[in-house]
Amino acid sequence: MKTATDLAQRLGRRAEAVCRYYLSAGHREGGYWLVGDARNTPGRSMFVRLTGPESGKGAAGKWTEYVAPRVMLRKRDWVLPYRRSTASTQHNVCAREVS
Repeated sequence: MKTATDLAQRLGRRAEAVCRYYLSAGHREGGYWLVGDARNTPGRSMFVRLTGPESGKGAAGKWTEYVAPRVMLRKRDWVLPYRRSTASTQHNVCAREVS
C-alpha cells in the first residue's frame, strides 16, 4: 500500500509532466511552472517548483499561489466585523478563497 508521502514524492519526481497535463494553461520558466491558479486558468499567480529534493524545504512539486494585495484587502473588510484582523487572519482568509 502506498502512503501519501510516497505519492507526493513520485509526483514531485515528475512535477513538470504533471504540470503539463493538469496545468496546461501554464508554462515553464526557469525551475518553475507558472499558471494562473489550481483551476488551470492562464496567468502567473501560481508557482510550482520543478526541481529540488524529494521532501522538505524546496522540494520538487511544492507550490505557492500569490494573492494580490487588493484581494486580501477585500477579504479582510469582510472579516473585520466578525473577528480581529491580523496578518494571520488576512493570510488565512485568502488561503480559504484559493481552495
